[in-house]
Amino acid sequence: MMRKKWQSLLLILVLSVGCISGCNRGPEVPEPTGTPLPTKGPEATVTPIPTPTKEPVRNLNGLHIIIGDTYSPEVTPAPTNAWEEARMLYREEIMKTHNCTIAAKKVADWEDMQEVYINSVEAGEPVAQVFEMDYRFLAKPFSKGLFYDLATLEELGISINERERWGKWSNAVNKVMTKGKSIYGMRSEWMEPGGGIVFNKRLFEEAGLDPELPYDLQASGEWTWSKFEEICELLTRDTDGDGQTDVYATCSDGTDTLQCLVSSTGKDFIAVEKDGTIYNNCKDASVLGAMEYAAELCEKGYEMPAPSDGAEDWYITAFQEGKAAMQFAEEALCKPDAPYGKNCMTDEIGFVVPPKPDGQEEYYTYVYGNVWVIPSCYDAETAADIAFAYNLYTNETPGYNDEPALYQELYYSHFDDERACDETLPYYNDKRKDTVNFLTRYLVDGLDIRDLTKYYPFAEKTPEECVEEVWDSWQELIDASNGVGMSENGASEVNQ
Repeated sequence: MMRKKWQSLLLILVLSVGCISGCNRGPEVPEPTGTPLPTKGPEATVTPIPTPTKEPVRNLNGLHIIIGDTYSPEVTPAPTNAWEEARMLYREEIMKTHNCTIAAKKVADWEDMQEVYINSVEAGEPVAQVFEMDYRFLAKPFSKGLFYDLATLEELGISINERERWGKWSNAVNKVMTKGKSIYGMRSEWMEPGGGIVFNKRLFEEAGLDPELPYDLQASGEWTWSKFEEICELLTRDTDGDGQTDVYATCSDGTDTLQCLVSSTGKDFIAVEKDGTIYNNCKDASVLGAMEYAAELCEKGYEMPAPSDGAEDWYITAFQEGKAAMQFAEEALCKPDAPYGKNCMTDEIGFVVPPKPDGQEEYYTYVYGNVWVIPSCYDAETAADIAFAYNLYTNETPGYNDEPALYQELYYSHFDDERACDETLPYYNDKRKDTVNFLTRYLVDGLDIRDLTKYYPFAEKTPEECVEEVWDSWQELIDASNGVGMSENGASEVNQ
């Protein structure tokens, strides 16, 4: 009975609404007269949206992929944080879904990796399916045609046309590992920060300078060569009044100083065209200008001279002992247990980019890093399967896509202050910042940058004379490196 009552009420409500809507239509609109307007064509039809077909799961048939390196432990350590745990679960799901296994494994000691790679690939029995190659070991296997052309593997999505676009794969590595239309190396990790200036805050204070001054100048855009020289003059001091310098502004082995100053101009001794052609850039005006500036700093007495009977790494000890306030050095020396790390230094240190030439708007830095390659001996089908799995394996962990934050977090333990991480490191690995890539020179087999930098501080020969001395021998090595081309099966080869 109650149900029928509600049905009756509902019917009354519907009729009432219809009446109300009819009564509120307003006056009747007369039908149009004259020539009727043209119609818009046939009545529109609704095209149903097709349901997307789910791609079939790629079955890798139990493929076992080893990512060969020089350091992975035999037993993978348990996750130490939520991100590592999520990454582990993500990778386990990949292997389960696609019927494969992927594991990083130490396949050689560092000093043996190049030989192990070459011998095993040439024998057609590589000890790993993907190798992490130290950047210093790239030239020889590359010249032998032992790297697979990754641009032919759609599964990786590494494209010549898109390499300038910031994405998963390092543009820096793509650019250097390019030959013609081929790309022979990859890197999904951030590049390693290169050289900058490590400075001793205590020695700044003792010289009457704000210990945060290098950071402040860097932040304001005033960290220039001329400003750096002004600071050098104040930091170089005779503390006991005997007429002899007791604390120098800088100390260096020369190579780091020249690398930092040359890269601060946005240039390098060895450079590469977009098509992968390597060329000798030592006679570039900016390169020579940086070398001459370094010589001037030494002439003015700001640089601590190398002791005649000193050890090869005398400059490291000198900085640790507070004999110099600044040093051109790589960020790696600032790790906690490295020479300038907080576990080894009593004094608090800071780290800034190299100063820029006066009048230049941007700061430039240099980066470097290992490169991942696939052996050239694999057939196309196997290489494609390896690439498919490795691409998934190196994707960002779902839910953890803030790579810059994760990257920066790794470096907070390196320094006593956060300004080095928050303000300096983005210049090395910020997609908006240009960097100089030092990997190029390591593709030239036999080229040693110290053949040129050994003349520092250029007391006996000018920078121009030093460049002329190495020019022909370097050019011969570069020409040989440029002879590497692409074979029909996608592997690199030496053009005859």
